[in-house]
Amino acid sequence: MSSTKGKASAEIGAFFDKELVPAGRALAAARSPLRLTEVDPNAASYYIKRRHTTMRKSDFTDFTCTDGADFASKITKYWTERGCAELCPLAPSLGRLCEQAKVVDHEESDVSPFVYVMF
Repeated sequence: MSSTKGKASAEIGAFFDKELVPAGRALAAARSPLRLTEVDPNAASYYIKRRHTTMRKSDFTDFTCTDGADFASKITKYWTERGCAELCPLAPSLGRLCEQAKVVDHEESDVSPFVYVMF
């Protein structure tokens, strides 16, 4: 079954309509948009020099999550540290969506005839 069918799809749609869209409207009304919508004629450049120019181990391990609640906790911390605390109320719902989207792979005892197995 596709992860975009049934209950998960309805939950995602409800999250979008009831939480994400209103949060976006509130953000747009409260401050400047999250994306560039006008050109600043006084800006010398829009380029921002990165502090880290290579990937670190923490880039791969910091955001691994064990479940939806762990994801909600980590995304809340991430948004708070970056000055986007107004997004934090979305975290619990995103965590629940993560749990619903989780796919558990079932291991089969039989090996496909198209796979070469060496014993």
